[in-house]
Amino acid sequence: MNKLIKITALVAGLLLPMSATAQETDWKVLSKYDKAAAKKMLTERLTDYVKFDTQSKASKNVPSTAGQLKFAKELAKELKKNGAVKVKVDKSGIVTAEIPSNLNKPVPTVAFFAALDTAPELPGKDVKPQVHTNYKGGEIVINAQKHVTLDTYEFPQLLRAKGHDLVTASGDTILGAQGKAGVAILMTMVQHLYDNPLIQHGIIKIVFTPDSQTGTGIAHLNTEQLAADAAYTLDAADWGTLVDETFSSKSFTAVFEGFRNVDPGQAINSPFSDNVLMASDFHTLLPRHKRPETTAYQHGFIWVQDILTQGNRTEVRGMLRAFSDEEMNILTQDVTQAFNTVKGLNYKGKKFELSFKEQDKNMKQSLPADTLRLAELAMQAEEVTPVRSAARADTDGARLAAKGLPAPGLFTGYYQAHTLKEYADVDAMEASLRTILRLSTLWALQKPAN
Repeated sequence: MNKLIKITALVAGLLLPMSATAQETDWKVLSKYDKAAAKKMLTERLTDYVKFDTQSKASKNVPSTAGQLKFAKELAKELKKNGAVKVKVDKSGIVTAEIPSNLNKPVPTVAFFAALDTAPELPGKDVKPQVHTNYKGGEIVINAQKHVTLDTYEFPQLLRAKGHDLVTASGDTILGAQGKAGVAILMTMVQHLYDNPLIQHGIIKIVFTPDSQTGTGIAHLNTEQLAADAAYTLDAADWGTLVDETFSSKSFTAVFEGFRNVDPGQAINSPFSDNVLMASDFHTLLPRHKRPETTAYQHGFIWVQDILTQGNRTEVRGMLRAFSDEEMNILTQDVTQAFNTVKGLNYKGKKFELSFKEQDKNMKQSLPADTLRLAELAMQAEEVTPVRSAARADTDGARLAAKGLPAPGLFTGYYQAHTLKEYADVDAMEASLRTILRLSTLWALQKPAN
């Protein structure tokens, strides 16, 4: 109890004077927070949620799969049951809800995001979750018959998980915790605030988005209607991670049209021009030291995603990712130079086109200082060491930044996503739950946005 009071007093002193005593305002004291009970709720929710088949796929439709909409509707029912208002599932499968303020003064509105979908690369249907309680260390056998195991040699982060409860699938499917750990954490926060009305907080918006894996779901969210002053995505992985920077990204499309409708035996001294070869040369001319597999940390890359040929037309589609505008300009020049070289070598070509399209923006360029400061204070108050991180993967935070609502990513305790060895650390999930509950109370001490 004394420890909680000291933590609250420290945090309050860093923010602004408080009229109430620390003991009266500390959320854990007010709710008599029980860590074991919280872990039980988180485990039950996660093992229930992963059974929903919500794999996304490349599609013009959002949501791209029916299972995501089914999951969205079930979450909407659960939100209403736990006191959320203005609960809505729109035609795109986006779930929005509001936890009303219990204060008699205006404070900033905070939004929390998590994703409904799971990765499409591996089987994600009929997930059979397994709970490994009180991990003792050493090897965890997920599937003996298929030799699917977790061990500290391959996954050294397990060394920090002794005594924790871990959740895996059965070795036949992915687990799906990459998004659903965040969903479970948010839903447990909603229930905790509903069950403990003395915890002071402002308006909290809850958003569950489809198709985060394909990057298409968040585009259908109207951030102006959401009307949040600050936002966070629950999609980071390791304990204490705070994603404060993301790639900026730009897509490109290169079109090569030739004339291949010639007997290849008579191609010499004919109008023959090979659009497939043009595309191949273009791909080869892109710098190899700037490919995804040859770059790391805060170094961008050029990624060719598809080469599509139909008759005399070949289309190359790809993406540029960079952490700075300067690097993005250099990568754009690299692609343009390779394209122009191919164009110059193929004077018989019928048509050449190169186009670029801006996509995500690095959130660091627009991230308000308070959004990060309060997240770090919340972690520290819950004895979690914040670790700022730059994300090299697609994130809803980057897409939200492009829409004018920068949202740093908070840790949720999932590991080895997109593999049969994916697992969730329930103790990390519980620490994330405490972090966002604390974060909600810290925002309640701030002045409202102008």
